[in-house]
Amino acid sequence: MTRYIARRLLAMIPLLLGISFIVFSLLNILPGDPVSIMLSSNPHITPDAETIAQLRAQYGLDQPLMTQYLIFLRNLLKGDLGTSMYTQQPVAVTILERMPATIQLALAALVISTAVAIPLGVISAVKQYSWIDHLCLVGSLVGISMPSFWLGLLLMLTFSLRLRWLPLSGMGYLHNGLGDVLRHLIMPACTLGFGMAALLARVTRSSMLEVLGQDYIRTARAKGLHDKLVVYRHALRNAFIPILTVSGMQFGYLLGGSVIIETIFSWPGIGRLAVNSIMNRDLAVVQGTVLVFTLIFILINLLVDILYAAIDPRIQYD
Repeated sequence: MTRYIARRLLAMIPLLLGISFIVFSLLNILPGDPVSIMLSSNPHITPDAETIAQLRAQYGLDQPLMTQYLIFLRNLLKGDLGTSMYTQQPVAVTILERMPATIQLALAALVISTAVAIPLGVISAVKQYSWIDHLCLVGSLVGISMPSFWLGLLLMLTFSLRLRWLPLSGMGYLHNGLGDVLRHLIMPACTLGFGMAALLARVTRSSMLEVLGQDYIRTARAKGLHDKLVVYRHALRNAFIPILTVSGMQFGYLLGGSVIIETIFSWPGIGRLAVNSIMNRDLAVVQGTVLVFTLIFILINLLVDILYAAIDPRIQYD
């Protein structure tokens, strides 16, 4: 297992390098000069050619593209993701400040989606072709098809503007009490987790149906074991690998999907930071956020592979 983990970690290096080069190239070929955009956003500064040239030299934007990328890599090896053109803060510090909010939102969405999807998927499989099964299938189809931004706006209209049960946007903080945190969290977490719950319910149902048709399940029932014991101890455990795979991949997508949800709900996470940085052409911050998203996604996939062996002893990596 240790050698497998080491190989996977080493394989991350060329992947991160390739993604960093693609993102760096795409950002630098976009129309518009970052310095001019930054100066135009400040009404107290009248941009002139000399000021723009000085700032371009200060941020290394006057260098050839390949030279800029090599400088970026050199700084990256030192743990330096660069400096924001707008806040003048180190990018790593800015991302670390926003990271807890994004992780909090993604974890809440994951908990909500799994708590809803796995029981529904199991019930749907056990009661195949019943009205519960048909209702779950229709609900999952709606969840997969529904755009998250539309659902978010619908929840805001219903629970914030009309019923006034939940705050419209923003993030709650513990010094205001746990209730404030939950009231701000519930709408964005449900919006983000709804699509994942729909997909996970269908995967759970499909995987459970396959396992419930196996010979050892029929043998366990023939021995007189309680139906709940057969379903939850024998069938669900053996059906859990596809569920775990989808959950791990979807958690990575939750972090990426938080870009839209954080923007809608004014959630102060990395996703909203990335959107604002793209609009402002803050290249260093955009590159840093993309690399962090990529690294988290790769590490989650590695963790899922490790959990395979813990769930199913037949899986060996060495």
